[in-house]
Amino acid sequence: MEPGTVVWRDTAQSLLRHKWLILGCVLLGVVGAAVFSLSQTERWTASSQVVIGPAVPPALVGKLPTGADKTGPLGMDLPAETQARVMSSPALLREVAKSLELPTSDESVQSLAAVTRVKAVTDNAYLIMIDGPTADEAVRRANAIARIYLAQRSNEAKALLTTLAGQAQDRSRTATAQSKSLVSQISEAIARGDTQTAAALRDQRVGLATEARQAADDASAMRKALSGVGASSELVTPATKDAATSSPIVSRDILVGGILGLVLGFGLALLSTHLSPFVLTRDQAARAAGAPVITAALGKRRFWRRAAPQLPPSELTALGAEASGALARRELNPRGIGASGAGALLVVSSSPTPNSAGIALAMAEASARDGRETLLVLADLGGTPVLSHVTDHEGLTDLVAEPAPTRAVRARKLFRPGTVADLYVLPPGLSKDETALAVGPSLVPGIVADLPPGYSVVIHGPASVGRHGITPLAAAVDASILVVQVGHDKDTDVSRLTAALAFAGAPVLGVVLIGASPHDETLGIPLNFKPADSSSTLPMR
Repeated sequence: MEPGTVVWRDTAQSLLRHKWLILGCVLLGVVGAAVFSLSQTERWTASSQVVIGPAVPPALVGKLPTGADKTGPLGMDLPAETQARVMSSPALLREVAKSLELPTSDESVQSLAAVTRVKAVTDNAYLIMIDGPTADEAVRRANAIARIYLAQRSNEAKALLTTLAGQAQDRSRTATAQSKSLVSQISEAIARGDTQTAAALRDQRVGLATEARQAADDASAMRKALSGVGASSELVTPATKDAATSSPIVSRDILVGGILGLVLGFGLALLSTHLSPFVLTRDQAARAAGAPVITAALGKRRFWRRAAPQLPPSELTALGAEASGALARRELNPRGIGASGAGALLVVSSSPTPNSAGIALAMAEASARDGRETLLVLADLGGTPVLSHVTDHEGLTDLVAEPAPTRAVRARKLFRPGTVADLYVLPPGLSKDETALAVGPSLVPGIVADLPPGYSVVIHGPASVGRHGITPLAAAVDASILVVQVGHDKDTDVSRLTAALAFAGAPVLGVVLIGASPHDETLGIPLNFKPADSSSTLPMR
């Protein structure tokens, strides 16, 4: 299976398992957005567009001396961003409020500035947008800002031109007066016969006359330019009344809230899945055990419960039969355990559960029905007996005092259920003293080794790695089947037990999963699982 398939399947299964969480987040987002939207004050937006031409002709401004007064920010051609800021400034908006007969207090002007937005579209085109309580009021405000700004800019430009024309006229008068005063000085120099001084004074008089004429021409040009101020600046697109409010837009807000809720639900679902230490899917169980899930029982998610609920006998029988059939497929079981040859198999749960013993019995019955003499060893001495009438029969702990040569013979004759031919059951036994409980599991390897050729052995062992008996039981078998309940800890319960079984020589061939989600329909084949080489089979009994 491709890694991408596993990743996308895990993601889809996670979302399906958390569908109620996702739906809850979507509902929360929709309700929250609706409450927020409906609680907002109704607001209308209008926009107008103005084009601004040169205020003072640059040719006239450029002829002025460096020290000339060029004050008047609206009268000069400022950068586009600066003019946009001026349009939305409190100083201009105060004039707008006056023209519209609105309150002109600082608080009112600041609230008006908060809903005003001016954008420089190009170097000389500006888009003015403003909000209002009604569509008509928004239109009035947008057009008033454009009208007042253009009027103030024209007034400032005219005032600047008038000032500059007056300054030029004053320079012309001064130069003319100075030129006239040089006439008498020239005459005196000629009378003295000082021709050199007279020539210098004549040159100075010519320069003053030229300056006077130039200043007079500048003053005349500036007065003429007054008539054209503001001609190239106009409100090209007046604001018009909108048919719908700009805020609140309930449908838009609800859609955004639903999308945000959906994203939040997806995030929480994926975060819960990837951070959870528990087994939730077949793929997770397979990855934790390093073996495929060969069969599974569907159920509700119970990862907060450490023990699996008791499955009905019919379901346990079906799980055991399906597990035996999976073992018969050599691509999953290259060692042939449970196939045509004989072998020893350990069925163990990753935590205490009443189901693993029933699955072990069902697998033993399936083996016996296939015509193989089968011995079922119930070696979980602290577990609940799988058969109700086993409690009154001697078993494994009673073989402690049995001589070694006859233990295997007596073990396979201790109890026969009577329902399936060729099936023998070795129950836990009646002896409960400490010596029997400690030594009992250690007898299993010898019993298995002394069985006649052709016997198949199924052993049901204790769950916890730390309990006495798991190591000798694992050493007595060729392989193992792991029973995992959804909700078991991936590291503590599953991976730790899997590693212990592999170290003891009983690698896990497959996983029987209890409580799998109905959405988890495919076999969980982990990324790190590779079928073993079919040629590396162990010798069968």
